[in-house]
Amino acid sequence: MSSNNNTSMPLAILQLQSAFRYSSLVLGFILLIGGVLGNILNIIVFMKLRNYKNNACSLYMFVRTFLDINILLIGLTTRILTTGFQVDFTLMNQIWCKTRIGFTDINSECTYTLICLQAIDAFICSSPSVGVRQKSNIRTAGYLVIGTVCFWCIHEIPYFIFQDLVIVGGTPMCIATNTIYAQYHTYFAALCVVTTIPIIVISIFRFLTVRRMKTIGVTRTLSSLTKQTISMALLQIFAVLVFNGPNAASLIYSLITTNVVKNIYRRAVEQPIASFIATYSYGPFSSSFYCYCLSKRFRKQLVVSIKELICGIRTNQVFPNTQRNRTHT
Repeated sequence: MSSNNNTSMPLAILQLQSAFRYSSLVLGFILLIGGVLGNILNIIVFMKLRNYKNNACSLYMFVRTFLDINILLIGLTTRILTTGFQVDFTLMNQIWCKTRIGFTDINSECTYTLICLQAIDAFICSSPSVGVRQKSNIRTAGYLVIGTVCFWCIHEIPYFIFQDLVIVGGTPMCIATNTIYAQYHTYFAALCVVTTIPIIVISIFRFLTVRRMKTIGVTRTLSSLTKQTISMALLQIFAVLVFNGPNAASLIYSLITTNVVKNIYRRAVEQPIASFIATYSYGPFSSSFYCYCLSKRFRKQLVVSIKELICGIRTNQVFPNTQRNRTHT
């Protein structure tokens, strides 16, 4: 019995690896195609309605749309090539090795910061106090967006310096040449900035906002646009929790088992699972449009925006009497 198990184990592991590799590839294409298409539609709606010029939460959503497209096109596309087709450009080009993850990290860190600001803004907008709600304004939001982008660009400068393409034992590897910075980037940037901290912040403010929104008096004092943006923000926050939770668990597990001696079979099982979770973690960058579509008002705005774009139909357009008569004739 023992010899049969030892004989069948490698085959079972190979089948598991193939299953996760295929699933990761399919999931990657779904997130890439659906995410890029959804974010383009988001841009069309925001550009047509121009709510981002007057509403802080809408501005965060609008800026995040461009960041999400960058992450999908640069981060997810190259990940699909690496995991599905074994084509890793970071091992072929030194410039790409230095810039790929750094550029992706800047966009993802900005995205999660804006999601946290979005959650905080939704909580402020749900306040029954007019004075508190006035603290959510487009001017402050603009400064926060610019500050967020500048801060994370400066934060990633060491990565572009220390990351390099080196030859280890005859094998090219794209790694950080500074051990201390590599540990900082793994344990703080990856584990805290884009996983643990956003989950904690948005969970707290989502709970507080939902509890406050259950008060009928508060809901009646809010404008329809504020209600819509709060609803859309809460839906997106829920998506972040769903997609980012497994990634946080995977990173914590890797941290706990760093010094554990693993045999070849355990590593062979953990590697495809971790790869699948890493692909799954791109979900927040692909799901915003579909979360927004759960809002009835957003769906109507989407239809109107597409009609204006394709058919040239202008809503709320008043025609002179002479033009109406000519059209009727």
